[in-house]
Amino acid sequence: MNTIDALILGIIQGITEWLPISSEGMVSLYLTSKGMPLNAAIPLAIFLHTGTLLAAAIYFRSEIRDILSDLPDYFKRQDTGSKSVINFLIISTFFTGVVGLPVLLFSLNELDFNGKEATAFIGMLLIVTGILQKKGELTEVREKEITTNDSIIVGILQGFAAMPGLSRSGLTTSGLLLRKYDAGKSLRLSFLMSIPAVFVAEIGLGLMDQITFDENSLIMLASSFLVGYLTIGALLNITKRVRFSKFCILLGILSLLPLLLSV
Repeated sequence: MNTIDALILGIIQGITEWLPISSEGMVSLYLTSKGMPLNAAIPLAIFLHTGTLLAAAIYFRSEIRDILSDLPDYFKRQDTGSKSVINFLIISTFFTGVVGLPVLLFSLNELDFNGKEATAFIGMLLIVTGILQKKGELTEVREKEITTNDSIIVGILQGFAAMPGLSRSGLTTSGLLLRKYDAGKSLRLSFLMSIPAVFVAEIGLGLMDQITFDENSLIMLASSFLVGYLTIGALLNITKRVRFSKFCILLGILSLLPLLLSV
């Protein structure tokens, strides 16, 4: 990988992380088009989330500060303003790990292919993402309190997003919409739950010796953070108004075509 590739990857991650189109899938598509096997592209795609994790932490800093300040009282079993959100983050992160670890290990061990096969595989999962988003868009929403069952469901959905092409924000936001949450709250909870999940995932990659630090790694992280921080506000607003289900399905179909036409 050269410096230009590192910059492009950071830009892709910095933009697509805030859109329900699978940033991991977009990064993996770029890498596999360069000849990298899909199972080698996945750790790099997850590693890139470190930059956008920092951008999200800054963007949601006031809410994170409130949650952290409420933690001592929470663990003393006292009522706090953030109690329901803290419960949600703990439960969803736990179930993300339970599902996400075996999904990640499967991806690293079994997805040893590139080219048309890798593009088609990502395309199929993009179609799945689009279909789930379509169902979420048609759901009638209302104001409701966060429940344990909701936390478990979206935690499981986030775990499956370890597979490239399954959009983390697309799955979790759609899952929350299907559970009758309004769009604004769904997006907010989706990105709050991404912060501990990505942090734990990066630790896991480090323990599995899947992360290599070099000059290009730092360029990727810096560009993903900078682009992510500059675009998060505008793109989250766009996500609230624009339906990306058709985009995911269309991109998925286009990704399948090279393999289908070669048969």
